[in-house]
Amino acid sequence: MKKQLFIFLIIVCFPVMLISQETEDKTSVTFSGFVRYELFFDTYESVDTRDGEVYLYPLSEYADLNGNDINNNYTLNMLGLQARPRISATGPNAFGAKVTGVLEGDFLGVSQADSRMLRLRHGFLNLKWENSALLMGHTWHPMFVTECFPATVSMGAGVPFHVLNRAPQVRYTAYLGKSMSVMGALLIHGYHKSVGPAEAQRNSSLPDAQVQFKFKNDVVFSSFTAGYKWLTPRLETTDDVKTNETIGSFNVAANTKLSFDPITIKFEGIYGQNLTHFVMIGGYGATEAPTGPTRIDDYEYTNINTMSVWTDVALNLDFMEVALFGGYSSNLGAKGDYYALAGYTRGGDIKSIFRVSPRVIVKSGKVDFGLEYMITGAVYGTLDIANNDYFFTDTNKPTINNRMIFTARYKF
Repeated sequence: MKKQLFIFLIIVCFPVMLISQETEDKTSVTFSGFVRYELFFDTYESVDTRDGEVYLYPLSEYADLNGNDINNNYTLNMLGLQARPRISATGPNAFGAKVTGVLEGDFLGVSQADSRMLRLRHGFLNLKWENSALLMGHTWHPMFVTECFPATVSMGAGVPFHVLNRAPQVRYTAYLGKSMSVMGALLIHGYHKSVGPAEAQRNSSLPDAQVQFKFKNDVVFSSFTAGYKWLTPRLETTDDVKTNETIGSFNVAANTKLSFDPITIKFEGIYGQNLTHFVMIGGYGATEAPTGPTRIDDYEYTNINTMSVWTDVALNLDFMEVALFGGYSSNLGAKGDYYALAGYTRGGDIKSIFRVSPRVIVKSGKVDFGLEYMITGAVYGTLDIANNDYFFTDTNKPTINNRMIFTARYKF
């Protein structure tokens, strides 16, 4: 804890040291961020992380010897993990471009075990020319489009229906006039990794490659993103034989935002294979039996396909925002033979999940209070394991969690 406090003090004091040199190197540095209090109440045990801060979906029913559902349980928590310091710097120009840099952190850590520890959210430099830009560093994955995402009170921007991923990357953007742009990016997944072996992408020696097109005018914003990644889960089989079996998977997304002051309407559709590095359901498995009398030790891999759609409608007033978020995601299964591998899926026995969450945010100066009711359902099912296929032969009634969340935030 002392080490974390020391790092935080450096972050706070660093802008002051730079500002004192502003006249010499023409660098402008600003310090900003926010502190936030949260109180949330849940009615059903769920899959979440960071002490419930990042919420995904309710667990399946778990009956005891008397038929009582053990997961039907109320929980309550208070957190302040989203205290967020941010440093932004501009100038001096370099290579004929306007230079900016951003350093931002929070206290969510990179896993549940690191909760309340300082982590890097953003750390990048950007070179902006008249008709192009080059960004290098750690920031949002291109699938997280900052112009169009759910502005929910709950942390995570609509996860797992909307993507949640930040990663080290290099991206180049070409501006085609004032209304359009085309971007290409290469990324290596940081703490937002795919399920399965943690070094799978690094072992493939190939980056996550993404392309993106954006269009905007005074009323409409729209974007289309597509990409492909490679994973090499193992370098050695259980029989101590070298292997380099690699699996590729794609992602596509299209979204639109309509701005009719004071109403904003956003919607997006996402489809892809093994979208787990976006904190969504899915994963991958083997195409041949990894265990048993007919096992194949050096097996190939197959993806689980996932789709998701969401919409967010908001009435934005000077002192208040009233809005409604709705999301639906479905497990579309895998093509051909599928054999499960332990730890290679998220929500592998879930057929679909859904969420509806109305919210109210009241604003006064730099302080806002948020209240959101979030109902999330998960439909669990039975897989066709006997025929080595990955599709659901039947489904159960959805398990439901009701969450009430209150937040208080001060921005500075």
